[in-house]
Amino acid sequence: MGSRPDDEDDAALVSPEKDGPVESEFQPATPGSITSTRTSRAWIRLLPVLVILVVTLVFVFQNPKDVKVSLFTFSGTLPLSVALLGAVILGALMALALGSVRIFQLRRQVRRRSVNSKGDRRRHK
Repeated sequence: MGSRPDDEDDAALVSPEKDGPVESEFQPATPGSITSTRTSRAWIRLLPVLVILVVTLVFVFQNPKDVKVSLFTFSGTLPLSVALLGAVILGALMALALGSVRIFQLRRQVRRRSVNSKGDRRRHK
């Protein structure tokens, strides 16, 4: 391409033969580089969990005042932080349950469509 003759392009693609063993294309890590391991990735994933834990502990210690909580016929007093955390956990569980049901419905629809499309192919052959 360009001003170089075709012979030079072909010559660059051909590698000279070696008398020794063939070297693989895999290059080991250089002494200065550090490769990622499962343990290092686990620590990286643990960092957000630790941040959430610290924020939760700060929230709990800043809201120790007791409040009256009533649910249907049950009532009692709890620290404000515990009541709010309980509400958040119940909300998250409800969202998880509804999301799981929806994912189950979508997977079932996809499975039915794939079975129907396979059946259509068989009929047309």
